[in-house]
Amino acid sequence: MTALNQKQLETNIEELRGMPPLLKKPDPDSREALVFGTHDRLVDHGHAIVNVVLAPAHPDGSPDWGHADPANLESLPADEWPEDVQVENRVGILVDQIDGCSPETSMLIFFSDVGQPHVEQIAGPDADAAIAAGIIARDIGARPPETAATRLQESMAKLAGELFPPVPANDNVPPSAKNLFTVISPANFANASVPSRKWYIDELIPARNVTLLSGDGGTGKSLVALQIAAAGCMGTETLGLSPAYGRTLVLAAEDEWDELHRRLDDICVAQGTTLAALGGMRVIPAAGQDAELVRADAKGRIQITDKMQALVDEIVDFQPSLVVLDTSADLFGGNEIDRNQVRFFISTLRGLAMELDCTFLLLSHPSVAGMQTGTGISGSTAWNNSVRSRLYLTADKDDDDARVMKGMKANYGRKGGEIRMRWQGGIFVLDDGRPAAGSALLAARAERVFVETLAKLFQQGQRLSPSPSATYAVKVIAAHPDAKGLSKKELVAAQQRLLDGGSIRIVEEGSPSRRTKHLVVVDDQPSD
Repeated sequence: MTALNQKQLETNIEELRGMPPLLKKPDPDSREALVFGTHDRLVDHGHAIVNVVLAPAHPDGSPDWGHADPANLESLPADEWPEDVQVENRVGILVDQIDGCSPETSMLIFFSDVGQPHVEQIAGPDADAAIAAGIIARDIGARPPETAATRLQESMAKLAGELFPPVPANDNVPPSAKNLFTVISPANFANASVPSRKWYIDELIPARNVTLLSGDGGTGKSLVALQIAAAGCMGTETLGLSPAYGRTLVLAAEDEWDELHRRLDDICVAQGTTLAALGGMRVIPAAGQDAELVRADAKGRIQITDKMQALVDEIVDFQPSLVVLDTSADLFGGNEIDRNQVRFFISTLRGLAMELDCTFLLLSHPSVAGMQTGTGISGSTAWNNSVRSRLYLTADKDDDDARVMKGMKANYGRKGGEIRMRWQGGIFVLDDGRPAAGSALLAARAERVFVETLAKLFQQGQRLSPSPSATYAVKVIAAHPDAKGLSKKELVAAQQRLLDGGSIRIVEEGSPSRRTKHLVVVDDQPSD
């Protein structure tokens, strides 16, 4: 690195040290503040891809900057600033994909024990060293470029002004803090009533916030979210839960409308009603479409897309209490292990939740490690750290129909609670050892399907047996499209109830030596 660029880098780092406290950690001279302040300034300019990394260590634990290479640099442990001093001393900033340089060129910024900044080329053509160092030094010292605010950014700025109005200047507020924070004396509220916390579902999903619901593929998290949204819309219970009554909006990026139609019909049948009861619900089926709400550009900068603006417009117009986003893999177009990108996405949703007075339920898939450890986490720990509540839906390995939804994080409620549920008749019902709410309706549905399908097949000339055989009624009806997902176990129980109640009966036919038995619907038979 040239002496000129080194001097410019040192000068600009010193300027960064003196920036207002809002731009960095409380201690402006800490290595953490310098690293993240430098990182953020380079990211803001967008002339390179920037990551905070750990350099290799000498046997005594000190940083081995001389052997640092893109291949042996590591991410920060747990994606957080290390507490161990020796590890902290190994933290640096990797700068790649620099404008005007070869794609192979990588630069490393690090600080000595006394905070002296250094920048070294660790990969790429030697000719790029001066160009890359000059860009880095320049961008650290220059204010980020001004860009025109989007409609969403203008709304967020308005929200910040409403939530945090400027504090009138007075002698008790230091000049550096004026108009930057809202300063409150708790003593002024000694006689005021304490506001109650608002919940969308008590102790489970906080209102005006973001809750993450993760679940292994095929466990049914989309169905659980639909049941919650439908119950909130209708003002009813589901799974023993009572969602706040109000309009609901579902952005479903994994399912087509036909599938959503079937699921919602099953949910309404279990509630003893029809789809007409869902007038306060809106569904956006987006399977197979580009549904990304935010997207990272070539420099790793997160940009809000037109789909996010369209979603915001729909929320403003419809004013739902709950917005289900299914799933993060389809809606988040960034790097799920990048802490800054993840925090931007969740913070944007949380700001919208406060501004638009709604609750977000964000669905996600856990990583393989998240499934193996039982944490349900995927990617950066920022997914868990940024939300205020996180739920994890798991399947029972010994029972295909059983599920457990666990509270993995609860900033405002109790952590560790479980809701046991069972798949039955196309929906999940509470599995607490007692008859589930709506079980009578589900039994009636199974009986209705059994009778209607039996009658249809009888008219076609098919004779179904009451006992296990090639023409076993339960087996044939379960495989028929009209069964609508009913299990053989449910149909066995339905057949017995119908026989006990006289709605169907067993008829014997044939010669005395070859008698056969089949089922008929009583109402379809001529009277004796």
